[in-house]
Amino acid sequence: MEVHHHAGHHGPKKWKEHITEFLMLFLAVSLGFLAENIREEQVVAHQTESVMSQLYHELQKDTASLHKIDVVHNKQDTATIVLENYILNTDLEANKLNFFYLHNYLCIREGMFETSCIALDQLKFAGILKNVKDSKLRDCIEKYDLLLLQIKVRTERESDFMNRYMDDIRIAPFDYYYRTNSASSDSFFNIKSSSMNSVVVTYHKKNYDLFLNKIYVPENLKLKKFDKELYLNRMLQLNGIRKSTNVNQAVQILNAGTVLLQNIERVYPNINEAH
Repeated sequence: MEVHHHAGHHGPKKWKEHITEFLMLFLAVSLGFLAENIREEQVVAHQTESVMSQLYHELQKDTASLHKIDVVHNKQDTATIVLENYILNTDLEANKLNFFYLHNYLCIREGMFETSCIALDQLKFAGILKNVKDSKLRDCIEKYDLLLLQIKVRTERESDFMNRYMDDIRIAPFDYYYRTNSASSDSFFNIKSSSMNSVVVTYHKKNYDLFLNKIYVPENLKLKKFDKELYLNRMLQLNGIRKSTNVNQAVQILNAGTVLLQNIERVYPNINEAH
């Protein structure tokens, strides 16, 4: 007699069980992908906000610098007008000390803008700008970046002009040295002088404070014969470059920087806490 053993035999799974297992596996994989995407989005958002915080505080430095430059350019324009009037309409010898102050003030490299915005390069070249979803904020960033390129060209133009002409202009009107006995080992000596960082020039009953970047005023200041027309033309050219930069670029970029700051604050209201 044959004995048949049924050792735990199971029949085929029902189709509903297959569907349930598939759905559970699909759900697990989907949740994994979702969790990874959320984590990546959080990392990107944190990175973007960190760079925007850096940009915000660098922009504050830029706008403060641009405010100062606007004041400097206006003062340079006034100083040039006063200097022109001294040369054309007054006894220059009688006004040589004020002329000396104005001359030295206009010969220093003041009012040239250099941006502090390193974060802009991170936004552009690290591909972070695409993560800024607010279109108005993105447009403000791109506009400010474009104006930075334009004012850099203007600044280079002023610097090039000063490199080409300022050495000759600086020494044209005044005799800073005197010749000693030819037998002396040193044939030139500096005239005794006093150091000054700033002065007040009075013209037509108005006072003008001028920063002089530590100049030395000779005790026996001597005015040389010089080509007044050439000298004045160079000074007016320089002032024209400065004034054009201020009107066409510095004021524009100051306004653009202010608007950009406002939009960063709008999109990232806690930006000051993030720094």
